[in-house]
Amino acid sequence: MNHPGERFYPEGVHWDDPIARGTLPDLLSKAAAQYGARPAIEFRDRPISYAELEAMVEVAASAFLRAGYGKNTSVALFLGNSPDHPVNFFGALKAGARVVHLSPLDGERALSHKLSDSGARILVTSDLAALLPTALKFLEKGLLDRLIVCEDDDWSAVGNPHTPIPDHPAIVTFKTFVAGATRPAQWPKISVDDVALLQYTGGTTGLPKGAMLSHGNLTSAVSIYDVWGKKARAERNAIERVICVLPLFHIFALTVILLRSLERGDLISLHQRFELEAVMRDIEVKRATAFPGVPTMWIAIANLPDLESRDLSSLVYCGSGGAPLPVEVAKIFERKTNMKLKSGWGMTETCSPGTAPSD
Repeated sequence: MNHPGERFYPEGVHWDDPIARGTLPDLLSKAAAQYGARPAIEFRDRPISYAELEAMVEVAASAFLRAGYGKNTSVALFLGNSPDHPVNFFGALKAGARVVHLSPLDGERALSHKLSDSGARILVTSDLAALLPTALKFLEKGLLDRLIVCEDDDWSAVGNPHTPIPDHPAIVTFKTFVAGATRPAQWPKISVDDVALLQYTGGTTGLPKGAMLSHGNLTSAVSIYDVWGKKARAERNAIERVICVLPLFHIFALTVILLRSLERGDLISLHQRFELEAVMRDIEVKRATAFPGVPTMWIAIANLPDLESRDLSSLVYCGSGGAPLPVEVAKIFERKTNMKLKSGWGMTETCSPGTAPSD
């Protein structure tokens, strides 16, 4: 039977193609076994290999289990873009816990509701001045039993403002939390139907509501992208360097950048925030091949006074999502670079010079 929508599919893709389901710890473990010493993440010019990332995750998972945060518990993450996120994200999941994403962009009221609603009594955050003061308020309000604080300078000092970590019996640094943690004889059994993530809505029509996403939900999302883009990937046959400035606590960056890149063996160039020249350095010097951004980022690039002389030739996948991309911006970008900027979250079609991928 032919389905009308199939005529819009990429060549070789069918409506009933099988979608793989698994668990997120298995996704990372398989990637570590397959790609080993290949860099998985680069942060502040420091590469972290797949094998190193898996080892860090196992240490974190062992510590969560030792502290009693395994099956049927929720672990909240109040983190920005640094390796602390994937280490604790996969670490909590490997211990069998559920992860609760807290957005640093939310207000105290919404965040307090998410903690109470999710049942998370442990929170992992950073000593960054943009995060720790808010996390301390949750502790003061009695919403937490344990606050784990990652130290940002552990990834090399870059002059970020920090808040001193108070001396409090419920507060522990991440280094102290994981110190001496030993790998269990057997990891907890995790089902594809177990809830992996409570991903909260924005709360535009009331208080935020937690979407219950299973391991199968999230791995299926990765598999769908694999199926949709299999022909284009096979023809390209390359390891991509993907710029990640979008927040990992957001479902798009989590699924389409972090999980998909790790599953494929690509390299994630991780940034704490959008800094125009840092992104351009990734493209021009490090030869990044993919940059999923939002309109404000592409507006900043399009407005570069010397964009015509910048070398963007390494970019193969470039997309703008999250909000409509102004047509004027796309036209300026095309005129200055002779490249078409894709509007949407595809990243399965190329944005080569002079061509426009279809949506």
